[in-house]
Amino acid sequence: MVQIEPFQNTTAIVLQNSLLRIAVLPAKGGKLASVYSKPKEFELLFQNPKPQYGEAKLYSPFGQFEACGFDDAFPTINAGDVSVGGKRISYPDHGEIWSSKFDYRIEQERVELCFQSEILPYRYIKNIWLDGDSVICSYEITNIGRVEFPYLWAFHCLVSYREDMRLLMPEGVERVENVCASPLFGEVGEIYRYPVDTVMGGQNWDFRSVLPAHPKSMAKYYVQGAVKQGFCGYEYPSENVRALITYDAEKLPYLGFWITTGGYRGDCNCALEPATGYYDSIATAQKNGCCSGLQPGETLRFEIKITLQ
Repeated sequence: MVQIEPFQNTTAIVLQNSLLRIAVLPAKGGKLASVYSKPKEFELLFQNPKPQYGEAKLYSPFGQFEACGFDDAFPTINAGDVSVGGKRISYPDHGEIWSSKFDYRIEQERVELCFQSEILPYRYIKNIWLDGDSVICSYEITNIGRVEFPYLWAFHCLVSYREDMRLLMPEGVERVENVCASPLFGEVGEIYRYPVDTVMGGQNWDFRSVLPAHPKSMAKYYVQGAVKQGFCGYEYPSENVRALITYDAEKLPYLGFWITTGGYRGDCNCALEPATGYYDSIATAQKNGCCSGLQPGETLRFEIKITLQ
């Protein structure tokens, strides 16, 4: 069933079946604002901590608006000037998608969202539908211009935090790299063995766990190098829920993890972030030899599946 409903101060397209209820916000970058399990009465996504959504525009600072739900970070995460066809283009903070309004149509129990960039030659199409206990998001990003442009796409999906939650990582992970200076993991560039290693202060840390609720803190690290399996997720023991994220590891070969337990604006959430590049900015990904480019006429196609068990 598909319905149009008010959602705070915007409009949501609500899709539901006997297991799931989700809300999509076309005017907020096609944000997936809610993924709710009916049998478990469990909301996976971190909800807007503000009473309503702000009116973000192109080049608005992401940190001044609502970090919640599932946004697409494209064509970057971190802002920066990028050379495209011999011209300098400013890539916005957390990309262009989250602050954009999408056209949409509803057909056969699915939503198709469409947007055309103001700053780069691309058309961005996202389809969302339900399949039993899963949400499927499929993407087609097409270069409609005459020059190649570099890009990052990241699954910027902030989920509900629980102190006892556990992370599910793909098989074959051996090391993680710290990319955000913190008291627990030290300086940017520190490398740790996975799943357990000694961190700052001589503490043994299990990287399948999350930060404690106190003290307030935040952290971000990446699996070092490309993953071998398109799988990650979360276990919520208190709710007896598993949230599984599956995708094509050849299209999204890198995997980051972000968490804040009040250290960032007082928010408590976390996010496993499959991504096309390593990591976060075009400049860093290019330096690491891990940045993709979209050629004229080329279409990037991939899917993300979120399953609540």
